[in-house]
Parts: sequence; structure tokens; C-alpha cells
Amino acid sequence: MKKGVFLYLFSLMAVLPALAQMRTLTGTVKAGNSGAPLPGVTIHIKGSTYRVATNSDGSFSMSVEGTPELQFSMVGYESQQLKVAADATRLDIKLQSVSSRLSEVVVVGYGEQAQRYTTEAVSVVKAGQITNVPAVSPQQLLQGQVAGVNMTNSSGLLGNSSLLRVRGTASITAGSQPLFVVDGVPLNDGTYSTSYGGGAVLNPLLEINPEDIASITVLKDAAAAAIYGSRGSNGVILIETKKGALNHKTQLRLDYYTGWVSPTDKLKVMNGSEYSSFYNNYITKVTGKTPIDFPAKSTDWPSLVTRTGRTNNYALSASGGNEKTRFYVGGNYMDDENYVIGNNLQRLSGRLNLEHTANKYLQLGVNFSTAYTNMDRIYQEGNATGNTNLPPYTAAFLNTPFTPAYTDDGQFANPTTNTLANILLSTNKYYTRRNTGNAYAKVNITKDLWVKSDWGIDLLETEERIRRSAKLTGATTTPGSASRTLWQDYKWLSTNSLNYDKRIGENHQVTFLAAYSYETARYDDIKATGTGFVSDQLPNVGSAAVTTGSATGKRWAMESYIFRGNYRFQDKYLFEGSLRRDGSSRFGPNKKYGNFWAVSGGWIISQEQFMKEVRFIDYMKLTASYGVTGNDRINYYDYLGQYAASTDASYAGQPGLRPSQIKNPDLSWEETSQFDLGLAVNALDNRIQLTVDYYSKDSKDLLLYLAVPSTTGFGFATRNAGKMRNRGVDLQITGVPVRTKDVQWTTSLNLGFVKNKVLKLSSDNKDEEGRNFILSSFGGQRVIQGYALNSFYLLHYKGINPETGDPEWYTKDGKTTTAPTNNDQIIAGNAMPKLTGGFNNTVRYKQFDLGVNFYFSYGNKVMLNEFQTLDNALLTTSNLSKDMLNYWQKPGDQAFAPAATSASWKTKPFNQLSTAQLFDGSFLRLKTLTLGYNLPSDLLGHTQVLSGARLYVLGQNLWTVTKKEFRGADPEVSLYGSNAQVAGESSFSLPQPKTITVGVNLVF
Repeated sequence: MKKGVFLYLFSLMAVLPALAQMRTLTGTVKAGNSGAPLPGVTIHIKGSTYRVATNSDGSFSMSVEGTPELQFSMVGYESQQLKVAADATRLDIKLQSVSSRLSEVVVVGYGEQAQRYTTEAVSVVKAGQITNVPAVSPQQLLQGQVAGVNMTNSSGLLGNSSLLRVRGTASITAGSQPLFVVDGVPLNDGTYSTSYGGGAVLNPLLEINPEDIASITVLKDAAAAAIYGSRGSNGVILIETKKGALNHKTQLRLDYYTGWVSPTDKLKVMNGSEYSSFYNNYITKVTGKTPIDFPAKSTDWPSLVTRTGRTNNYALSASGGNEKTRFYVGGNYMDDENYVIGNNLQRLSGRLNLEHTANKYLQLGVNFSTAYTNMDRIYQEGNATGNTNLPPYTAAFLNTPFTPAYTDDGQFANPTTNTLANILLSTNKYYTRRNTGNAYAKVNITKDLWVKSDWGIDLLETEERIRRSAKLTGATTTPGSASRTLWQDYKWLSTNSLNYDKRIGENHQVTFLAAYSYETARYDDIKATGTGFVSDQLPNVGSAAVTTGSATGKRWAMESYIFRGNYRFQDKYLFEGSLRRDGSSRFGPNKKYGNFWAVSGGWIISQEQFMKEVRFIDYMKLTASYGVTGNDRINYYDYLGQYAASTDASYAGQPGLRPSQIKNPDLSWEETSQFDLGLAVNALDNRIQLTVDYYSKDSKDLLLYLAVPSTTGFGFATRNAGKMRNRGVDLQITGVPVRTKDVQWTTSLNLGFVKNKVLKLSSDNKDEEGRNFILSSFGGQRVIQGYALNSFYLLHYKGINPETGDPEWYTKDGKTTTAPTNNDQIIAGNAMPKLTGGFNNTVRYKQFDLGVNFYFSYGNKVMLNEFQTLDNALLTTSNLSKDMLNYWQKPGDQAFAPAATSASWKTKPFNQLSTAQLFDGSFLRLKTLTLGYNLPSDLLGHTQVLSGARLYVLGQNLWTVTKKEFRGADPEVSLYGSNAQVAGESSFSLPQPKTITVGVNLVF
């Protein structure tokens, strides 16, 4: 086979035309308005991979032959294309300044497009907008930057997964996260964590160094996302990493920051004196217990489990290139210590991006990153493990002020229930090792036609190690416990494409893409547990007296046929169409293949003659698109009839099999059809830029985990059933109110309005009122036909009757009652914000820069389940909310808590799940505040080493405004992470961190 390949390459080279006579072409490139030289302008010979860049004085020199067509391009200036005469040896070019948003090339699926001519709804966040912002993972950088993107942090835990929604949620029980693609490689995003993990499943972008990112592109409509077919319904996020520059000397960059971390707020619970008084005056009457003579000394548990955390980040990179090769090499070490004890994260990562032009016909490249993370984790919030003493933050607010932390001789008091002992006497480690990248070869057949072959990998290995001391288990026969779990998720993919890009005459531009892609992944896990250790000095599972183990494995594959075509007439009438056919091993044999497509068009109205007199309009484009995308985020074998060989399948002491899953050969993709209508306007010499999009997304054949008829012998199965709709408007406006020689102020506002409605569900499950619904297993939320997803279904709490001191609720028909039933529950709002957005400002004055960024969310409800416990006077071993001090004592009191003698404490206590724990989750947050100073160039020149230096101080989450009635520590909560069925809930969730960092950027 190798011999055949070499013969093929030899024959290909043999038919290549002989090189024509080469000559040197020199010249300059200057700004059209000022005549200033433009360094860094890219000059590209169309149809080849040969590029050069202008020098610091705007000059260039390059080798050419014949009459090549040159393209001059630079961000902030309109590209210019011209044909060089056969005898020309010098060119002097002037580029006209335009909006950078229009002149830049944006990354789209399997290619690039000029922003000016794209018909897709895409939003781009550049490195300059997110630089130096302390973030564990890249999606945190999107908050407040893109209209229509709602990013909610699960909690303040390090490494947790965020709830990220692009134009609402297109799915319910299947995956709802966007598809993340890094340098063309779709990432693994499975669940690789146990309930010990903290908050939610771990982050799929945890191993990516934000310092390596050049841009983050969000594909929002079907025209943009349909090229990713069966995985595009929830949006696609493309992350492009940094590359070097051709003909640019090697540049070294060192970035460092250090900072201090604290919680944005804390829950308000009683101190020692408050609790002792409340206990003896109130709890004793509620419970009938006798008063207690409390000790004079109390324990401040919230202070014991919190600290001033630290963050340190070091990033070193080198980039540059010559006329044929460009490179970027980067390394990063991050060391984060959270404000909650026991929660730490270290990450070490490295990246190499290399591109080489072998000749005018062949270009080779590789993008590769490797990363290692080491996490010290704390046990999960929300009491998922059934032990509230394990999560330190939860335990701190539940322990009474008189629950001792230490004995008189300095030992841990009650170590089996002492959260401090659990942190010190146990190990809860989590490691990840990840290699991601791709290698590609591009062969130019002609100047307009080329082929590209791309091979990608995402090799992820995670490991969890847990060891608990015998002092914590409290057992005498099997003291101590340990477990070790390994997850491996290895992905390989190959994409081969044929590309065509041709300018025909003066009026026609045609591009075409045809590609074949194959992707496969192998998942394996191995778990070993052990109990009974001779000594706590033995850390390994193998040292246990009793050990058990298990292992599973599965595979998945997809093949895809991809087509896209673009046509542009007179550079003002734009047309695009795409088609993708996916075949997936996750679906039944009757529905294994699906077709996903989109069509779109655009009209650059400002190019029309009738717009020439409208002088304040610089650019105006109208676009429209319609298409169909899919969702395949289910288990690998949900369509198969499966058997289990577990212990309950044995018969007469012999191993056996039992049916465990009903087969469904017709199981197939969810489908989401989306219509988008957009308008983009630049005005007043491009100082105002407006983009507004209206969209309507309709999802059908939802992949739902539903009950099946009992006659089948099975309980639940994944089925296609249901419809859902999201409608909304994305608006983004950017302006430059001030632009002088010394001062420039840039401001932007983005708004995302969305309204969700569940249109149809299976009729197999009906609620008390006969509506089709899905009951969540997580608490007070239901999915109900005719209402929004994430609807809260609760009792409606009225308050404390000022005359009787009894708590009261409303019945279904609005009457007052002291004894509500489940039939009195109502739909009490939902967790999906009606509006999210960001307000971002950058002011530059000479060498100084000031950045002020706000994020806001409006119109959503959040349920804080912690108040079911903190408002419960029946729990005599737990602390209570300070609000409980405002209890009813006499007629006329406007109290928070009922009378201690109220009969409700024995029948219907007011802390039962109801709207009493439901709050308006609207908030405004000062996301970042940055002040920087750039050292003057003349001062740097004296160093003979530095070419750039910037010092800065940055504050994150400094100020948050909520509704006055909000009682929680933080309105930004999502206890169950990326689970679309349950959002906006908390159970002692850690508030977001408030961070102050100081840093320096040095360029050598």
C-alpha cells in the first residue's frame, strides 16, 4: 500500500506545471484616511498558501510569477484584491478603514467567512475581550458577552459544570449543552464524576487554558449550526486557539496574576447568643423540650469552613514565523485555592500550533494540547450522599453554634459527624489527563480548488481517589474505606473535504464544500472499593481487608456526509445552503440516518443606489434563514433490547440473565427547526453598530425518558415524544461615544429575550388536572404541557396570620387555608430568565485603560431548598436562619415565623416546600472592573528587552443587586449543573467567588 501511495504522489508531481520565471515585488501599504504606514497587513497570493506581512514601516517584499491576484487584508480595514501586471515590480496600496466587525474573518463550521458577507447568526468573542479574566474554564468568559447566551454557574465550586443555554433550551431529558468544538475537534462531554464530586458533573472544558484562546464563536441559528447536523440543536461553540504570524519575529509573552478570593455573600444564620435565646424561648415550646443552660463559648462554624482563597496563574508563550512557517507554543500553570476549605485545583497545560507551507501546492499543520489537572474536592452539595456532615459549606450552616468543633485537648470533637475532621482525615482527589488536537494537510489542485484532510483526537482519562479514615467511618470491624475509579473516553475522527472558491467575472463569487467525516469513541470505566484497613497510613484500595470491583465499556460511532454552497452576486445579494447526513450507532436500525439542512439569504441594502444618499448609514444587511438541526445526547445503547447479569438475575445459585431494557428500533434524533430574521446596521462613520435577530425554534420528537406500559414488563425507556418551542430576540449594540487622540470610550449592550413553551408531551402520564406532564425527581419542578420548561409546581404560601400567628396558604381556587394538600399546588413561575444580557465598557486614556462589565438576568425564579431546613424549628440539632428571630408573639405582629404554640408545627409546618422558598432570581452584577497601565514605548526602549508591558488590577463579582425580598447568598444557582430538566435550584450552593487580582503582561 505504501508503494502505491508513493507512486500516486510521484505521478501527481510529474504533471505539475513547471515554475514560471520568478521576480521580486516590493511596495508599501498605508491607511487611506491618514496615509500612515500599516504594519502587519497580510498579503496573500490567491489560490496558494503563500503569504507575507508588511513590516513596521508598512513595506513588503515577496516573490511572484506571472500575473498573480493579490489580496491585502487587515483587521479594521477593508480588504483589497487586485491583479498584478506581468511586468510590475512595485505596488503602493491604500486600505480604507471600516468597522472591524465587518472586515474580520469569522470562524464557522468547517471554514471561515467574512463577517460582511455571512448570512448566519454568529457572535464572536475575541481574546482582547476576555484577556486576564480569572476563569477556570472558557465558557465562564461568555457570560454577558453574547446576546442570546445564558451562562449560569452551578455554584462557586472549582471545576463545576455550568448551565449554558444558547437561545433557550431545545431539549428536556437529553443533553442540553452546546456542542464544543476546539480547532475543529468536537470534544467529549460525558459524565465522569460520582456524587462525591461537588455541585454538578465536571466541566467538559476544564482542561483548556483560556490564555490560549484566540476567539470563541457562538453559532446560534440553523444556518450556522446545521453544518454540525445531529448535534447542533443546542447551539455550537467554536473555540479557535492562537496561531503565529508569517514573517514575524519570535515574540515571547509572559502573563502572571495573583489574587484573593472570598464569597460574594453568606447565608444569615444565628450566632451563639441568638440561638441560645431562641432555643429556650421558642424551640422548647415547639418541641416540648426543657430549656438548656448553654455554655458561654460558642463556635462560628461558617468562619471555620471558609478562608481567604488564593489564585495564581502563570502563562508563557512564544509565537512568530517566517515566510513559510508560523507557530505558537504556550504553557500554563494555574493554582486555585477556593474560599471553602478542602476545595483546590491545579492545572498544568501545554499547546503547540504549527503551520508550514511546503510549496505552493501543499500546506501542513498541527494543533495539539496536553493538560493535567489535580483537584482536591469537597463532597456534594444538596445532600446527595445522604450525609449533611460531609459537605463543609452545608455542614457549617447546619451545625448549631454550640456544636463543638474541638475537644478541650485540641482533638476533633465527634469526628464521625465533624466536617472539619472529614476534610483533614480523608482524601478526595480527582485527576484528569487530556490530549486534544488535530493534524491536517491541504493540497491545492488549482488556485480555486483544494482538498483538505484532517485527523483529530480527544483522549480523556479521569481518575477519582477517595480514602476515609477509620476515625470517620465509626466502624470497629471494618475500619476505614477507600475507592478508586478510572474513566477513559477516547475519541478519534477524520474529515476529508473538497473546497472550491472562485470569483467569476466582476459580479459572481462561488464557494463550495463537500466533506466526509467519520468519528468514533470508546468509553471504559473501572472501579475498585475497599473497607477495613489496619492503618490509616495505607492509602491504596488493595490494602483493604475486603475489596470489590466492577468494569464497563461501550463504543459509539458516527459517519457524516457534509455539503455547503455559497453564492454572492454583486457583493450585495447573498445565498447559502447546507446539508448534512448523519448516521449514528446510538439509534435504531430503522432510523439510523438523519438529514439536517439549512438555507439562508442576505441583502446588503447599503450597496444599493437608493441608499447612497443616506449618508449616516455606512452598512446595512438584512438576513433570513431556516433549517433543521438535531440532538443525539442519549446513552449509547438506548434503542437496544438489553439484558443484565447482576446478582438479582441468578437462579438456584447459578449466574443468569434478565431483561433490563425494552428495544426500540425506531428511536431517532430530536429535530429542531429554526427560523431567523436578522438586521445589521453600522452608522455614523461606523461608530454605532447594531445587530438584531428574531428567531423561532421548534423542537419535535424530543428524546424523553418515559414510563412504558406495565404490560411490557419494563418501567422506563427512552422514546421520541413531545414538542417544545423557544422564541426570542437577540439585540447587540456597540458604540464609540468618544474618540479623540488621547481618549476612546467603547461601550456595548447585548440583550437576549426568550420565551419557552412545552407544546406537547406523551399522554401516558397526567397530573391532577389531567395535563400531560413529566415529574422531576429533584424537587418542586415539573414539565407541563402548555407551560414553560422548568416550571415550579408548589403550594402557594400566603404568610403568617397577624391575628392568630398561624401560617396560611392558598387553595387551588384562591381561598385561605391552614391545611393545604398536594391538590392545592399551582404553577408558580419558572427558572428560565425572560431577559439576560451584558453592559460592557472600555475607556482608554493615553497609557491607561478602564474596563467595566455588568451582567444581568431578569424574570426568573430560583428555589432555595436550604430554607426548608434553616426555617425548621423542629430540628433541634441544626442552626436556623436569622429571620426566625422575627416570630409571632401577640396579635397584630407582622412576623416571619409562626407562633411557637401554633398547631401548625405538628401538622403543616410553614417550612414545608412551597413558594416560601421561591424567590425572584433577577439580579445585576458588576462582573469585572479592570484598571490597567501600559508602560510608554520610550521607557520600554531603554530596557532593550521588553517591547510591551502592562500592569493591572482586576475585581470580579464585586457588587450584586437583587430584589429586596431575596434571602439567599447568591441568585446565580444551578444545583444540578447542566441538567436541562431542573434549573434555578439551590441547596446550600456555594455563592460565586469575589476575586481581586493584580497582574502583569510582558512582551519580549
